[in-house]
Amino acid sequence: MASDVIIVAGFGWVAVGVAIAAIAVLRGRPFWPWLVYGIAFWPLAIVHLLLFKPRVPGTGPIEEEEG
Repeated sequence: MASDVIIVAGFGWVAVGVAIAAIAVLRGRPFWPWLVYGIAFWPLAIVHLLLFKPRVPGTGPIEEEEG
């Protein structure tokens, strides 16, 4: 049936988005925006993850602690 194929393809599409978001988290990026990005534009999101360097905590602007 055609509807079964569409449902399986939908689950596969979402699974790819979740995998992309999980990889993004491992590279120091937020999960939810990358989940949406990975579901909507997964080929572009994969290339994006591969081309950009991972974020390393503490490499941003220097923040002074108050206290």
